[in-house]
Amino acid sequence: MRRKGFAKIIDVIFGSRFWALFRKEFAQILHNRQFLIRLLVPFTVFLILFGFALNPKFQDLKLGISDYSHSSASREFIEIFKQTNAFVISRYYGDHQDMFADLAKGSLTVGITIPPEFDDNITRRRSVEVQALYDAVDANTATIASNYISQLVSDHNTRQLNNAPQLSKSLRQRVIGSAYATNNSLTQQSTTNKQVQIQTTVFYNPGLEPTWFIVSGVFGILLTVIGSQAAASLVVREKETGTIEQLVMTPASDTEVILAKVCPLLIILTVDVFIALSVARLIFDLPFRGNLLLLIMIAMLYFLVGISIGILIASYSKSEQQTQLTAFFINPPLVLLSGATTPISSMPTFMQCLTYLDPLRYFIEVCRGILLKGVGLETIWPQVLILLVFATVLMTLSVRQFRRQFS
Repeated sequence: MRRKGFAKIIDVIFGSRFWALFRKEFAQILHNRQFLIRLLVPFTVFLILFGFALNPKFQDLKLGISDYSHSSASREFIEIFKQTNAFVISRYYGDHQDMFADLAKGSLTVGITIPPEFDDNITRRRSVEVQALYDAVDANTATIASNYISQLVSDHNTRQLNNAPQLSKSLRQRVIGSAYATNNSLTQQSTTNKQVQIQTTVFYNPGLEPTWFIVSGVFGILLTVIGSQAAASLVVREKETGTIEQLVMTPASDTEVILAKVCPLLIILTVDVFIALSVARLIFDLPFRGNLLLLIMIAMLYFLVGISIGILIASYSKSEQQTQLTAFFINPPLVLLSGATTPISSMPTFMQCLTYLDPLRYFIEVCRGILLKGVGLETIWPQVLILLVFATVLMTLSVRQFRRQFS
């Protein structure tokens, strides 16, 4: 009896109008090679490009040095900049004015000036000031370079203090910006017998790989952009050719027509997910710590959000060019407010409030939770529930607008 009941269900599904429309839409997509390439190839290429191009790891920053001391102590101090790949010594200058000129040209990121009295003050155990000049046109790079140098000097001071407890150094930092300059003073004080020691343990990303954060965010961005534009392109193309009116006049309901268009896209976008995860694993070594099937199911739920946005765009557009222009105004805010490439906590308070209206934010939280932290549905269910609400509301609005357009 159970087998007969199951067979009846299969017969109903495969003999329905929806199945006939689904087969038609799926075959139409497969025969449109240009559209199929637009769905699969750019997704993979952009994921690789963004993974490398948006990598916030800074290395080989160009460093210039003016050493007026020419002593063993100054050479020992210069060696600290060779201990990391963050800096590469681009040039040694005999005159710091030439170094200023290269900073102005953008040939240097940092310039270090060691005074003539450096060795004498070190020998007499006096405080000595070294000037660090930063090209802060790119304020983010200048800030990171300043932090790197502060850490290097701090480590150097600590090693010196272990050999000479009374020794003290200070590094005066002058930041040269595009319109302003600031002065900071960092002084290493002598150590005491009582010290606070911190034992650090890094969870989820022990190697501190920045690409893991970027790739997991770009993954959601590409699904949003490609899903919405693909859905909009399909609907508008049929509007331009007049076949959409023919579908509406068939016995199939508007809901069946839209679902028949959505389901093939769901299948192809799911293939995109597998491709993206393979690329992320093979090229960027992104871990899969959670349930992969759960991620795929939530991704399919999020596809409904992107596809619904695309159908809404197509409903208000008369040509494919209009859909591209409209998507250009909708997708960038979704991307910028999602926290995909920059932490939401670093945004202004007002912008942080706006992120709660962005469905991409919740999908990226799900991706990072499952892939990097290995959490399950018991942890991410609030985000999944919100995505379900977004998908339901947007799909309802898209179906309603679709009906109004051809009623």
